[in-house]
Amino acid sequence: MWPFSTPYPVVKPPDIGSQTGFPSDSCGEHGHAAVYDYIVVGGEFIVHIPSIDLHPSVRILLLERGGAVDTWASRVPLLSAAYMTPGSPIYRHPVTPMNNLDGRVVNMIRGKALGGGSRINGMVYTRTFAADYNRWSESGRKGWSYDEIEPFFIKSEGFLGPRTDGHGFDGPWKTRLFDRYFLKPTARCVDALKSMGIPVAEDINTPATPAIACGNLHATIDRSGHRCSTFDAFLPQTVALDRRDRLKICTGTAATSLRFEGNRIVGVSFFEELESGPEPGRNYYAHARREVIVCCGAIGSPQLLMLSGIGPKAHLQERGIRVVKDLPGVGSNLEEHVGVSTMYRVPLQDSFHYIRDRPLGAIQEFLKYLFKGEGLFLCPITQIWVFLWSTLFEDDLTLLGKSKDPSQVDSTSPENIPDIEIMPIAFNTTDSEVPIGTGIFSFLAVLLQPRSRGSVRLESNDPLYPPTCDLGFFTDPADRVLMRKAIRISQRIAEQMQAEGYPMEDQNVPDSDSDADLDAFINKSYRTTFHYSSTCRMAPEDDTCPGVVDDRLRVHGVRNLRIADCSILPNILSNHLQAPAVMVAEKCTHMVLEDTPRT
Repeated sequence: MWPFSTPYPVVKPPDIGSQTGFPSDSCGEHGHAAVYDYIVVGGEFIVHIPSIDLHPSVRILLLERGGAVDTWASRVPLLSAAYMTPGSPIYRHPVTPMNNLDGRVVNMIRGKALGGGSRINGMVYTRTFAADYNRWSESGRKGWSYDEIEPFFIKSEGFLGPRTDGHGFDGPWKTRLFDRYFLKPTARCVDALKSMGIPVAEDINTPATPAIACGNLHATIDRSGHRCSTFDAFLPQTVALDRRDRLKICTGTAATSLRFEGNRIVGVSFFEELESGPEPGRNYYAHARREVIVCCGAIGSPQLLMLSGIGPKAHLQERGIRVVKDLPGVGSNLEEHVGVSTMYRVPLQDSFHYIRDRPLGAIQEFLKYLFKGEGLFLCPITQIWVFLWSTLFEDDLTLLGKSKDPSQVDSTSPENIPDIEIMPIAFNTTDSEVPIGTGIFSFLAVLLQPRSRGSVRLESNDPLYPPTCDLGFFTDPADRVLMRKAIRISQRIAEQMQAEGYPMEDQNVPDSDSDADLDAFINKSYRTTFHYSSTCRMAPEDDTCPGVVDDRLRVHGVRNLRIADCSILPNILSNHLQAPAVMVAEKCTHMVLEDTPRT
């Protein structure tokens, strides 16, 4: 299949844009190369493209700063998840130092390619809990209860397992479960969890999943053993070639601003990003007859809105940007699942470090994958997921008796949303170095419902310059209290594994169980899990926490502009965000088609 005999059909700004802007009343005909029905800015979630492009007369322009990155290595599950290797398609930039956390600086990582983060992530497919969406519905978000959004999950999914209720089987986005654990400590961890009274959920992607359990993770890996990103699922080469006359995919292109006529968006300005920097004077414009859909992610979307004059008035004025729409919510309310890892030394062959440290072993595993579709190169970074509701634990970290009461673990109720996740990962999940020849098993403890909030603000008017991102971790003291509990539970799981005979030795753990030592450990070990959200949240403009888009994802006070990515989440979901992001894109597409006049 690789290399392709025909290259992926991408174009450049001179092919699809005009160097001179033009008013909308002079470009009603499709004959002009720079006129489109829809312009999609950002390849973060490209589900929209095939669905909107239903009529042969519809013209769509997709602008993406990254590339297609359609290579063999980008399909190998383990290789493509090694996002820190040179040449990986990522944005990497530091966040604002957090003085409440000893001033440490961590890096944000985002995907820079068609398909965004789905090209480099851990391939985890989790819809999250029905209670999350039902909470949105109870707060007034019409059309966003779990029963209302479940069909959009089902539409895109192509589950490769047995046919069961609640899954999609005919969708292009392939998901699967593995019937065995690839690494020994994963299986031993499940045994320890059972011993601690934590049940194993049969299917974590159904509303029947209890609010406290562990379960095998569905992975976005196809039947051939390849990563199935949103790029692979929704805009593969075959689709792009078939529609290239009316679908233009423009890569290596940075959107500089949205263009207005009054309060209506009429197009997008952009330029080609060159390795040496943008060529002076090479700015282009494309006109949108119907809508512009922004899906640049929770960092890129608010940045583009603010560059265009949509955002907090005072901040825009500080940057010398003309205010078109004062929307205080833009870039505010940044939410993220903060994580802290405890780590243990295990036998080298029981961790992914075996591939890094034993070249012969790595070759053997690679040949297994290449010829049989098996082995560690097929394996997701994490195979199991532990989700917990801290309220159901006694002070000694044993489960309360009421956790056996079905009403207390009903995860369709907004009162029972898990607040802790523990990800067992057979790899170093910190910034520290691990000696060659050392196997590692980590417990990444994550806060699923953090109370702390951060922000995204413009550092520069240059669209190529990363915005200033303040993650705001642990600015609310309640998060620190909950993280202490999460770390203690992680250590309790490790102790149970040791008690059941699995060899583990401390590698990165707190000095003691005291609050002071746990806090010091948090300060030196916290990390981002790359689940950025809620910077253009769906809520009324005058909400207590100001909203940016309405229930149909239209930007308040601006016509013909929608946002469809994780920035619109009213609050961060209690799980991984890849599957919910695609659901948002599917629902957005449905609403666009509903709102399109019939001709």
